[in-house]
Amino acid sequence: MEYEEMKQIVATQVCAQCGGELTIHSNVDTGKLGVWCPYHPDHHGYVERETYTQALRRGEEVHPAIRDKIERKMILPGGQPVEVALSMIQTRFPRADMDEPSAALFLWDCVRLDLDPLLGEIFPATFKTKAKDGTEKKVVQPIISEDGWLSLAARGCAKDWAGPPRTMRLEEHLQMQDAYKEKPYTEVKEIAKEIKADLCKDPEAYVWVAIGHRKDEEDTITYGWYKKSEEGVVAKNLPGNQARVRAIKRWVRETFPEAKAKMKEMTATWMDRAGDVRDIQKVIEAEYHIVTEEPPSQLKGDKKIGEKVGATAPTKIKPKQADWRAFWEQAEQLGLSQKQAHEMLGVVSVKEWTDQGKTLDEAIEAISVGLSEPATDEVAGEGFSIDLTWLKESQKTLNWTDDTMLTFIISQYKVSGTSVTGALNKLTREQAEDFVNQINKRLEKQASLF
Repeated sequence: MEYEEMKQIVATQVCAQCGGELTIHSNVDTGKLGVWCPYHPDHHGYVERETYTQALRRGEEVHPAIRDKIERKMILPGGQPVEVALSMIQTRFPRADMDEPSAALFLWDCVRLDLDPLLGEIFPATFKTKAKDGTEKKVVQPIISEDGWLSLAARGCAKDWAGPPRTMRLEEHLQMQDAYKEKPYTEVKEIAKEIKADLCKDPEAYVWVAIGHRKDEEDTITYGWYKKSEEGVVAKNLPGNQARVRAIKRWVRETFPEAKAKMKEMTATWMDRAGDVRDIQKVIEAEYHIVTEEPPSQLKGDKKIGEKVGATAPTKIKPKQADWRAFWEQAEQLGLSQKQAHEMLGVVSVKEWTDQGKTLDEAIEAISVGLSEPATDEVAGEGFSIDLTWLKESQKTLNWTDDTMLTFIISQYKVSGTSVTGALNKLTREQAEDFVNQINKRLEKQASLF
């Protein structure tokens, strides 16, 4: 499995530092096979080998003869009749087993996103479901590929596009840092396990790093992972490659919020279409959970900020029916995403909650208690406090999401936490002072650009 992933990296990527061809070799330090740059063995990271098709879809000029050949393969700009387009989709994806209505729905999603399935920018995953009356239906869940996400960003933000990010395994990324350059690989691997546990609660997960930037801006670093618990759900054949692809997708979402905003509406539509089919929800959560997250509602007393005077903000979830679907519906009405609700429960999934022997009623009680706790304007630790208003404003200026900020804190100070405030609470006074200085430096640099 690892060798197949290495072959795919060598075929689709080049060295991020010199652009040279990659090769597979035996790593003496680790005693394993690895991918490296034969011209510069000390180089780290890979960047995709761009094809003419990718260049065209990202707004670059290509030779007219090449462009015409590519466009003859495409569905979207060719103005194909609907019947022909549907037939092409069903032929291109026979394993998806789509009937005509589900294929038409998938085609409409492609049109709304301006992504072409015949170019590998988006593809369908079909789930067969059975209603209470016994009738069967097919639900198609679109999956946007690495190419699709990068094309969304490049076409939507042409003036800011500076190319795809370079990628590498977490262990490689750590070896590039001054603090770990001289450490043996076995020690770096143990440090990586600690970071993996903080990132996704799985020290054995596959974790990749994507590093890149918008034009005239600093690098954004994002992480993608594939956990052991996901085996058999998605990407079961090449888990490491899936972690790399997720790191790139997350990089697009955080570096180009325009692409992220475009996806919010689609994700909500797909969740509604999935209904209570948990397999589809798992795929959506794994592929798109970042774009569904909203900042937690700030409460002052019994009122939400910005809410009309006299309107009472709900602070409890009531068990109107004994199932989790009703629970999530009420959580959404209170402004909570699934991730925020999971954080309040101290788990990463409903399965983890129920595996602990805890019930739905206990989840309802825990969320209700959490919502009724008064909001605070600062994070306080041992000998320090950080103004949360300043922190939120800083995030807006830097265009950082809560995920970006949490990742920065975890990787910079080697603390654990599932929320920004939870991670900040674990800093020492010296770390907190350094954190504030680091954010202020970035704010100053951001201001100097304008």
